[in-house]
Amino acid sequence: MRELAPALLADVDEGRLISPKQRSYQQDVGDQIREKNIYAIPARVVDKIREDEESDNNLASVDIVVDGIRNPSEMAYLRDTFPHFFVIAVFAPFEVRWKRREDDYDGNVWPFRRDDERDSGEFERPWGQKVQLCVDRSDVLISNDRQFSEPWIRAELQQNMASYIELMKNPGSRGPHPWELNMAQAYEASLMSSCCKRRVGAIVVREETGQRLSRSYVIASGYNEAPLDIPSCTDRGGMNRPDYCYKDEKIKAALKEQYRLCPKCGTELEFTEDFDLPFICPNDDCRARLGSDFIPGRMLDLCIAIHAEEAAVLQASKFGGTQVDGSTLYTTTFPCPLCAKMIVYAGIEKVFFAEPYPEDEAINALREGDVPTELFEGVKGRAYHRLFEPPAYKPEGG
Repeated sequence: MRELAPALLADVDEGRLISPKQRSYQQDVGDQIREKNIYAIPARVVDKIREDEESDNNLASVDIVVDGIRNPSEMAYLRDTFPHFFVIAVFAPFEVRWKRREDDYDGNVWPFRRDDERDSGEFERPWGQKVQLCVDRSDVLISNDRQFSEPWIRAELQQNMASYIELMKNPGSRGPHPWELNMAQAYEASLMSSCCKRRVGAIVVREETGQRLSRSYVIASGYNEAPLDIPSCTDRGGMNRPDYCYKDEKIKAALKEQYRLCPKCGTELEFTEDFDLPFICPNDDCRARLGSDFIPGRMLDLCIAIHAEEAAVLQASKFGGTQVDGSTLYTTTFPCPLCAKMIVYAGIEKVFFAEPYPEDEAINALREGDVPTELFEGVKGRAYHRLFEPPAYKPEGG
């Protein structure tokens, strides 16, 4: 991004931008470029790769790494361009990220938290920062939750990364681990969701450990969807509004009703009939983002859907036969606060999650309920068959 931005910013109005050293500056730059052309950044990356390959024939056989992907459209462009393109998401918890960037923010955590939330993508425009969705749609997820205080920690991370790169070069060179199978099934369940924002899947498994190995058995599954007798967002939006979101409509109604003036600078606000979230304050010196900056949490309780974790537990309750008490839950997204409390109440013993942008209330509920959580690490559902399916058998001489 740092190398490509100058070439892409020729006609971008820099009057609204702040110091290039600040993260919010880079976010503004990326948003403005993508607003003009959603594929501008990955297209420039591909052009640069092609230019380098033409100038050096040896580069055609070299592995290429593209860093700094911030929007799913960029992933889609690169996947369409390169058939063997894989996305590795390397994630660290908030506390670790803050520790690494503390000096850049002069020890002030609140600007960092604001930029971090914006990076995640909640309430951002379609062309905005969407790291949360990028992690969700990645092929491999790796945990990077330790400080590099010792050389062996960095070496261990590099070795872990290298093992997945080797698998990408030689698909089928190993089979899936049990936890990769379980998370793949959660992702398969998520495809049943009709949510236009984020499809979430969850499974509940009972684990059995033998002398040589362990196995897990799925006892329930679920995905985020409206109850059968309640119209879903897809039903409510119809053909004309495929991106209709019941929760967003409620938030927009609340903004219109509650905000006549910007709560940050006092500028008078005018909401159009079909304004987008977040609503940006028209004052260029303010640019507050209503719908995220001044609404606490994600307001997930407004969603019309039953959440995936909730649906899985209710399925076991509805059809009976097996208790979820003492089981393990795999979910593609960290549970919301309501689901976290339900997990504690149901007696689930452990939670594995893949999309790691939790709310503090959810973390605290699971921690106080003595339910350990663990970031899933490994191959995810999207790449499961591509990386684990054995290569096609070719007869000798065929």
